[in-house]
Amino acid sequence: MAHFHDQSFRAKRRRLDTDNARSGDGNVAITSPTQLRDLLVFRQDAVQAKLGVNKFKEFLQSIGQAEEENIKSQKLRILKTYCDSQISKNDNSENETAVCFSDLIQTWSFADGNGDESLLTIVPSVLALFLKTASSQLDFQEFGLALSKFLLQKEQLRLFNRGLTATKAKEHLISPCLRLLTEIVSFDGGAVARLVYSARHITYKRLDVFLTPNKAQLESSSDGHQSSTLRRNAQRYVLANLRFQSSAPKTDIIEQQKTIRAFLEHVRKDPRDMVLDIIRSIDRDVVEDADLSRNTKTKFFSRWNLERLVTLYGYDRESDEPNPSGVSIANEVHKILMNICLNTGLGVLLPETGWYPIGSDPESFLTEDDTCIELGLDSAVYVDKYRESVPVRNGTLSYLAQVLRPDIDSLQIELLLAIFKAAPELVADFFTKKTMFVSDPKPTASWMAESAFLFSTIRLPVPTNCGWKEKVPAMPPPVSVVIESILPRPLTQKILSRCINQNAEIVTLFAVRVLTVAFKKLKAVLRIFNTDHGTGQPFWEQAASKLVAEFCRRCPAMKDVTLLFRRTAKEDLQQQEAVSELLACFYEEIPDIAFEETFDVSLVLVDILKRLDTPDLNTDDSEMLLSQLRNILRIAQLSASIRWWQQPASMQYSAFTSILKVLVEAADKDSSHQIYDLLRAVLVENSVLKNSASSFAALTSSLEASASELLDNSLSFLDNCICRVAKKPVHYQDMVASLFENTSGPVSLLIATIVEQWPFVVKNKDTEATAGIATWIAKFSRELKQAGEDSNALRMALDKILEATGNKKARSPLKKALKEISKTEEDHDSDDSSNNGQRGSIQKTSPTLGDNVQSVDLIEIFGSLPTEGKTHHELQRWEKEELVVAVEEGHAAALILCLCSEYEEVRRQAFMNLSRFMLKIKDSKYTEWRAVYLLMGELLETVTRLGLETPVPWIVGECASSCLKVLTNPLHKLYGKVSRFLQKSPSWEVEKIPSYWIDKILLHEPEIYDGYFEEISWLLDLFIRALRTKTDMDIYRRANVFERVLSFYASPTAGVSSKRKILHLIYRSTQVGGSTTLVTRAAIISWIQSQIVVLNTKDASTITALAHAVYDSSEKERVDTWSGGALSQVVENIGT
Repeated sequence: MAHFHDQSFRAKRRRLDTDNARSGDGNVAITSPTQLRDLLVFRQDAVQAKLGVNKFKEFLQSIGQAEEENIKSQKLRILKTYCDSQISKNDNSENETAVCFSDLIQTWSFADGNGDESLLTIVPSVLALFLKTASSQLDFQEFGLALSKFLLQKEQLRLFNRGLTATKAKEHLISPCLRLLTEIVSFDGGAVARLVYSARHITYKRLDVFLTPNKAQLESSSDGHQSSTLRRNAQRYVLANLRFQSSAPKTDIIEQQKTIRAFLEHVRKDPRDMVLDIIRSIDRDVVEDADLSRNTKTKFFSRWNLERLVTLYGYDRESDEPNPSGVSIANEVHKILMNICLNTGLGVLLPETGWYPIGSDPESFLTEDDTCIELGLDSAVYVDKYRESVPVRNGTLSYLAQVLRPDIDSLQIELLLAIFKAAPELVADFFTKKTMFVSDPKPTASWMAESAFLFSTIRLPVPTNCGWKEKVPAMPPPVSVVIESILPRPLTQKILSRCINQNAEIVTLFAVRVLTVAFKKLKAVLRIFNTDHGTGQPFWEQAASKLVAEFCRRCPAMKDVTLLFRRTAKEDLQQQEAVSELLACFYEEIPDIAFEETFDVSLVLVDILKRLDTPDLNTDDSEMLLSQLRNILRIAQLSASIRWWQQPASMQYSAFTSILKVLVEAADKDSSHQIYDLLRAVLVENSVLKNSASSFAALTSSLEASASELLDNSLSFLDNCICRVAKKPVHYQDMVASLFENTSGPVSLLIATIVEQWPFVVKNKDTEATAGIATWIAKFSRELKQAGEDSNALRMALDKILEATGNKKARSPLKKALKEISKTEEDHDSDDSSNNGQRGSIQKTSPTLGDNVQSVDLIEIFGSLPTEGKTHHELQRWEKEELVVAVEEGHAAALILCLCSEYEEVRRQAFMNLSRFMLKIKDSKYTEWRAVYLLMGELLETVTRLGLETPVPWIVGECASSCLKVLTNPLHKLYGKVSRFLQKSPSWEVEKIPSYWIDKILLHEPEIYDGYFEEISWLLDLFIRALRTKTDMDIYRRANVFERVLSFYASPTAGVSSKRKILHLIYRSTQVGGSTTLVTRAAIISWIQSQIVVLNTKDASTITALAHAVYDSSEKERVDTWSGGALSQVVENIGT
């Protein structure tokens, strides 16, 4: 390659007039390219050369400072003309690099030869300024690129090397070279950035040294950010390379650990604008760069670098630098750390196994012979070795968690909690290493922050399957690991007892609340431990016992809580409610400990009921007392000492009826469902009512309908009757048998008691009271009839009551009720004889059902219809991971679903990527590669037959995706059936996919004895996910999917979860426009009518709302024509 010296003296250099040349450094404005050429022509007079370069620098600066556009344009034309004259090419070679600014470069070389540091500083500075000016002008693009390439030639790199190898103290020599390299890298969007990387032996030399500030700069960092420093220039250079280099050079830069470490080491001392640029560059050029591999990102986000980023949480508090933009550094770094730490594709978060420490094998059992003593978890093989340290897979996050300061910053609390939620294995690891919460329990800022963090940690959800893959394993997780997520190590019994006994209300309230949350989480964990785990059940039960014992060791004594409840002022309703809830948790979760202390529930109950009966009680206090009542009743339900039927001297009714009055008068029925269930259970246990659900609903409904002024009389009479039945149930059973003969339906003992006690009411000769009670009896009788009580018994009871009643005002409602019941009975007999009984039975449900339907939010219950996102990272994500990880982490399954995209380009890309995936899986060492290869081959064959012009039906994509998840786990209950499905044919018939799986799962026995429910769940999940469009609905219709699943709903083997998924499938069909098909082809409304009569109120409300959703989203004109206009009335009557 020819050097510029070969061409610099082709023409004889003209002689310059010294005086004229010197006049150039005055105030003479540059008005022509000739002036620029005269100023910058090479001369061996260093002073004159410096004056010329400085004049050029001033000219370039004036362009950027020009306010008038015409002046700026004029100067740019002058500069453009000059540049055109300063570029020359070798005509003999097209690949020869053009020579640019030969005089200026020669001046730079002259300065290097003579060691003139002044010129060595000014020449690269003015070249950097030129490129910065030219970068915003399209006319200079060609020259700027030529100049950039020319500067990276061997001879010019020698000049860069001269500056970059200077001692660090000579920043004036180093910084201009760095600025010039930064402009070269950035010019034209990084067009020559690759060339800078190619010369990295010089261009990246000593970057780690330049990035390290000297001691003086660190001590005066507050003054340093007003001027350019060597570190700042080096940082700009690194940022430019991260921004404009391609993936391979960028990867190499990131893997230079010394450089990146120095780049971030003192970031907390950097100026605000630089810190913001660094954060945004990391987010844009590292985190969001899809071309960077996960391994590269892992190296960038090393422990040390993450710790440096965490230090920025305190930047705003410690920096005195003004912040005119109002952007918070803490918020910015928090956003990026939340993304880094929670996204497995960014190199920090690794897949983990939750509460099962790395290295444990919960799927294996210890094989013992009959001569061994069964020790269970006490065996040496299962010894708990994780009390002092817990091995984790996410070592980087473990280190980061220890660095975070939850005691000083709410954002750091949020990040730490998010890490715990994403990687539950780190909770126990954190608390085994971290010492916290050791200060005296006082409401200081740090104590409050730590308490909030601990409270929020306990509130984190229990990991699905305790964190173990896709199912609960055979063995339970170590108790020492689980307990740290329920009641962390800092919350010792001593600490919590001190908090409870503190005089500071906020400290006491914290202890009460945190224990309550811990009890609730313990309950959730014990529910998992106590479910059926097959052959491993004894181990789970033993682990549950050990967990409760460990919890009790950390939990304060029951006596401390009872003393707190007694000493809490009655006016402090908030604390009373909180402590009562904690007491209820003690009785429910650790009753053995709770019953060791004496706590008279009856006295507390009476006191609450008296306060609730206060006339001037405000709404807030009433709600708090109701909540407290619910908590005390939870205790009463477990206590054998509660006296339900005893009437305290200070109260009008017995404890039971007083509570019933509170329930009837409560404004918020939903919040009182616990009281409702308890009272209903008490009446059934004491034989007062027969049909627990509907009969108790009839009782409460009749009382709610009573006028407030007549309610007291009705309750007094009811109280007397209920107490008598509860005390002498056998007597009233005999009375029912003698009073009501020839009855076929259930008869509650309360009816006989009412008949027995009614004459005593009449004898009192209180006309108004008698009429009020009679009105209530009439309403109660009608409601009992609706609830399914025997009509003959009710009719005979009303006959006997009427015989004893002489008061006309009292007889009127009784006679009306008797007439209605008798008429209903006659109608029922008539309907039976004409086989038309269906209509009458359909329209009767719980009295409160109609009100509840309006409040049912089906979207909240089942979720909205999934929509396709705007970005499709799934197309590339699988290639960024190892093949095994891509399969097992679901990236390959996500790629399959791209075949169902509504965009043809996405579908075609997905098809090509799957083809490449097949080739890679075939050459891999993945153990299940044959099955996965076969699945992919059949899928692509099916798609080829269907064509890519239209979206592939979702049943194809979801079936393939679901089968892939099964194939990755040979222990899956469906592994055998999926394998046979793949051996059936080389491609799939789309219309037969649903019916195939219905046949193999619903109509055939499971291959594994305990796999039935898992197979059903898999099938229903597949049907729900695969129903996304009208095309899918049409496939389901032809395969008779809805007829099959609706029939299965009524099967005795259909569990609660399966039934809920079937309802979800029905609702999903309404979301894709399939309601008309459901009505006309699957008789969905008739099916709902047949199911609603056997459901409880909550489920009936949901299915009723579903009926309305089906009708509202159908083609009403077509449906009404099809049904002769009857369907709208039927739907309207459902739930009324």
